[in-house]
Amino acid sequence: MPASWAGVGPLLAAVGERAPADALRLATGTGGDAGTGPAVDLSGMWVRPADPAAPRSNALIRMLDAKGRLMLPLTLAAAAPAPAERDGAVLTVFLPGSAERPRPGFAVAALPLDARGRLTLTAAVRREAGIPDGADVLAVLDTDRGVITVTAASRLSAGIGDLLDGLRRPAATASASPGDEQFGADGVAPAASAPAAAGDAGGRLRIVR
Repeated sequence: MPASWAGVGPLLAAVGERAPADALRLATGTGGDAGTGPAVDLSGMWVRPADPAAPRSNALIRMLDAKGRLMLPLTLAAAAPAPAERDGAVLTVFLPGSAERPRPGFAVAALPLDARGRLTLTAAVRREAGIPDGADVLAVLDTDRGVITVTAASRLSAGIGDLLDGLRRPAATASASPGDEQFGADGVAPAASAPAAAGDAGGRLRIVR
């Protein structure tokens, strides 16, 4: 609350019932006497706009179809089996042309990947990774490495609340300097975002090998 508003509460309170209802609520928020009403947090009006986020993300959540296929924003020159590995509940799929390969002892059977970008998670691989039929899955594309990381989206539900809390502003703190309140309540830190993947006008990454 700006220090210059310190006298607003007593002034509006003196007017009594002749003041508009909104003004009486403002008097309650600016009054310093205990017991005159519930505390009103007005710090939200001083929060500055958040920095713009990147228009594209390298992560997506989609539901597997009846055949266990995951539609990815990819366009390939031709269908090809994609080498893959499983580490616990996480699958890593290596796109055609990737310089990386599955680690010894973690490799699973190669997964079908058609030219339209549909990746089939076979029943055996889904069972080993704990991904139910028709589940929502999280896929993270790393175009620099040419790999896709896949896991059941429900496994991340517990941490999403904490991530959202991290994007909110921290609790407002009192400021001792008059006029500083509009900045003291704003502690929004821009969220780090991955650069948008290069693609065609339709937002699909084209892989030609």
